[in-house]
Amino acid sequence: MAESQKNIEYESLENIEFRNDEIQELKIRKGNHTYCLKIHPKSSHDKCMIFSNGAVDPKKNEPPIYMRSSWTEDIDASTVFIDDPTLHGTKLRLGWGQGSREVFHLEEIADILKILLSKMAVTAEDTYFFGSSAGGFMSLYYSILMKGSTAVVNNPQTKVLNYLRPFAKSVIRHSYGIDEIEKMEESLLYRLDIAEAIRHHGYFPEKIYYFQNQSCEGDIEKQLNPFLDTLKGYGIDPKGLNIISYFDEKLGHNPIRKNDTVNIINKILNGELALPI
Repeated sequence: MAESQKNIEYESLENIEFRNDEIQELKIRKGNHTYCLKIHPKSSHDKCMIFSNGAVDPKKNEPPIYMRSSWTEDIDASTVFIDDPTLHGTKLRLGWGQGSREVFHLEEIADILKILLSKMAVTAEDTYFFGSSAGGFMSLYYSILMKGSTAVVNNPQTKVLNYLRPFAKSVIRHSYGIDEIEKMEESLLYRLDIAEAIRHHGYFPEKIYYFQNQSCEGDIEKQLNPFLDTLKGYGIDPKGLNIISYFDEKLGHNPIRKNDTVNIINKILNGELALPI
């Protein structure tokens, strides 16, 4: 399918017009940053599935990067694929949408998405976020920032500082000028921790489909269990949380295979996913 590209200032975003059933790459300038998205409005669907990136290899791919964008025709919804500007001009593999002290990219992108979805006539209730690993973290975060939306995540990080130490250290050094995880400032934790973000924003997402490979012990011990423990400690009721466990020793932390993932996504979009699966 042919694609077009458009450079636009954030202040002009309200005036943007989309052509249904065409893929368009948007490069949106806001302040000193450029936010890149690939968007595919579909006339046959009222819902939208928004994808966020996992780890990237800077030796193989140069931003902007739109992981899973080749899936767009397989998804029973309009699609948006989000690049993480945290990685621009760096050798980072993971950025978790952090940005800098002055600009928190996840919040900026959420504001952009709200405008784009409004122009596409997609409600928050018809908005879904998908991602695995770091993309899962960002998808969970967007579902907090966009009340009424749904997150579909696979082996996500919920606590960035609990992830593999070299990657966590690299992003806090790049984004916040902090060299050691132990020296992380409490005032910034809500950007790096889903439970802290839920507490900070006073909102638990309407619905979360949390697919977790029980064969990946690191995810269970460092991400899922601490997430649940922190919520419990804060007295937060995870009412909308659906944890779907599966066992695949070969995959480990790697995401569910494409065909199975597409099938899961479409079942959720069409209200056909029976729980537990």
